Amino acid sequence: MGETVLENIVVAFSSGKDSVFLVNQLLKDQRYKIISLVTTCTDNGNVTSHHIDEQLVEKQAEAIGLPLYKIKMSEFTTEKFEDGLISTMVYFRAHFGVTKIAYGDLFLEEVKTYKEKLLAKHGFELLLPLWGQDTKTLAQQMVEEGWKAAVISIDSTKLSSGFLGKTLTKEWLEALPSDVDPCGEYGEYHTFVYHGPIFKYPIPIEIDNKFINAIDRWKFVGIKLKSNDLYKNKILAIINQNE
Repeated sequence: MGETVLENIVVAFSSGKDSVFLVNQLLKDQRYKIISLVTTCTDNGNVTSHHIDEQLVEKQAEAIGLPLYKIKMSEFTTEKFEDGLISTMVYFRAHFGVTKIAYGDLFLEEVKTYKEKLLAKHGFELLLPLWGQDTKTLAQQMVEEGWKAAVISIDSTKLSSGFLGKTLTKEWLEALPSDVDPCGEYGEYHTFVYHGPIFKYPIPIEIDNKFINAIDRWKFVGIKLKSNDLYKNKILAIINQNE
């Protein structure tokens, strides 16, 4: 029998636990080949979904070993997002035959319907490999498998500041109020994954709990890469250990 030809796809990538776990699942899926991660950024280098520096997401992609394609816009609006997404899909269809993009959505039907209709209108298809999974079980699985995710934003109407800037742990999840989804699917919190099973090395980050940026009801903690010298030295040390 001939070699199985995998279908080329792209993956929407926010830097958070759901999108990273999604990549992990798809890398094990014998049907697909991930051509690129896709994220949205403003022209000043801010990732629109999590309001972090795009360099952080670049380092994630490097550590995972996948290309990163950035949809750039002056500011995030629905119209700019839709135009950017479709233009991106047209590009990947023309160059790699891609017709599907995977997202890490879990259960919000209105979000699913919106994306399906938008993509279908232009001949593309939505993939949701994590759809319908129990969010409590999924969050616990991420912790148990060794994914390291820093909580970089919270909805201050749902969570107190004590939840911000911490690494996702079993204890952190158990402390969540009962009306908060364990995976934060309603936007109760967002994360940045700095290490995990598919990372070649951890992303050295610094969390500054003294710097809190408030946008409406959301609070964002300061997060940045450690200095270039520290980053390079740490990566070299890890590479040398593996040789």
